[in-house]
Amino acid sequence: MNDKDRLHTADNADNITNDSYIYGRNAVAEALRAGQSIEKIYIAYGAEGRGLEDIKSLARKSGVRCAETDRRKFMELERRAGAMRGEAQSVVALSSIVKSLDVQTLIEQAYYASDTPLLVALDGISDPHNIGAIARSAECAGAQGLILSLEKSAPVSPAAMKASAGALAYLPAAKAGTLEPALKDCKAAGFRIVGTDASARKDYFALEADAPLVVVIGAEGAGMSPSVRRLCDELITIPMLGKISSLNASVAAGVILFRLAEKKNASKTEV
Repeated sequence: MNDKDRLHTADNADNITNDSYIYGRNAVAEALRAGQSIEKIYIAYGAEGRGLEDIKSLARKSGVRCAETDRRKFMELERRAGAMRGEAQSVVALSSIVKSLDVQTLIEQAYYASDTPLLVALDGISDPHNIGAIARSAECAGAQGLILSLEKSAPVSPAAMKASAGALAYLPAAKAGTLEPALKDCKAAGFRIVGTDASARKDYFALEADAPLVVVIGAEGAGMSPSVRRLCDELITIPMLGKISSLNASVAAGVILFRLAEKKNASKTEV
């Protein structure tokens, strides 16, 4: 491994987390071979040559997503990673900031923490700031964990960690290649799957909190995918009183999660 192939870690200005990047073709390939936890690999658009196919093959075997990115964005990634221009050899990998669990472990931990656990699943949330904000609301509302789709959702990046105000350091998270098998595992374990949908007839106020629940938050704009929608036991909506037809995904998640927290607290008081 030469001097160009190295790990660079730069402290975030507010010390919430570190920006951890690996750059250089040999360094990224060796990190994959060693089983290092990697969130996502960025490859400059049009890049070719020795090592790239090996990286893509290793990434597929490890379940790590590769994404081609335009030159302007790739230059920004090089800057964040601390690499001189060209030093990254067209490849930058984002190391995992948050330790992830498998779905079954998350389910077991959730039931250990509560008789009626609450999990939040993200179906294609593409904005890392929304991922962080949803995680913050989930942690503050007492949820037991987060389920992320590697195929569709944005990676848990330093921006997501910052937006979570540190919540992602406390909230257990599971990563699944696609969301559907994870939701099936949750259903098999006794969870009801609740989807959020602007066209649903059921008001979120009517949602009961006395059972294990997975609340699915759909993608910004597009909402839940049809395959995820079919797995839902019920769909809920937040009625809009103004002229705008919907809320931001993270705001909607906060409204629903704190309504559930309110109901759980009320039931404890009654007992």
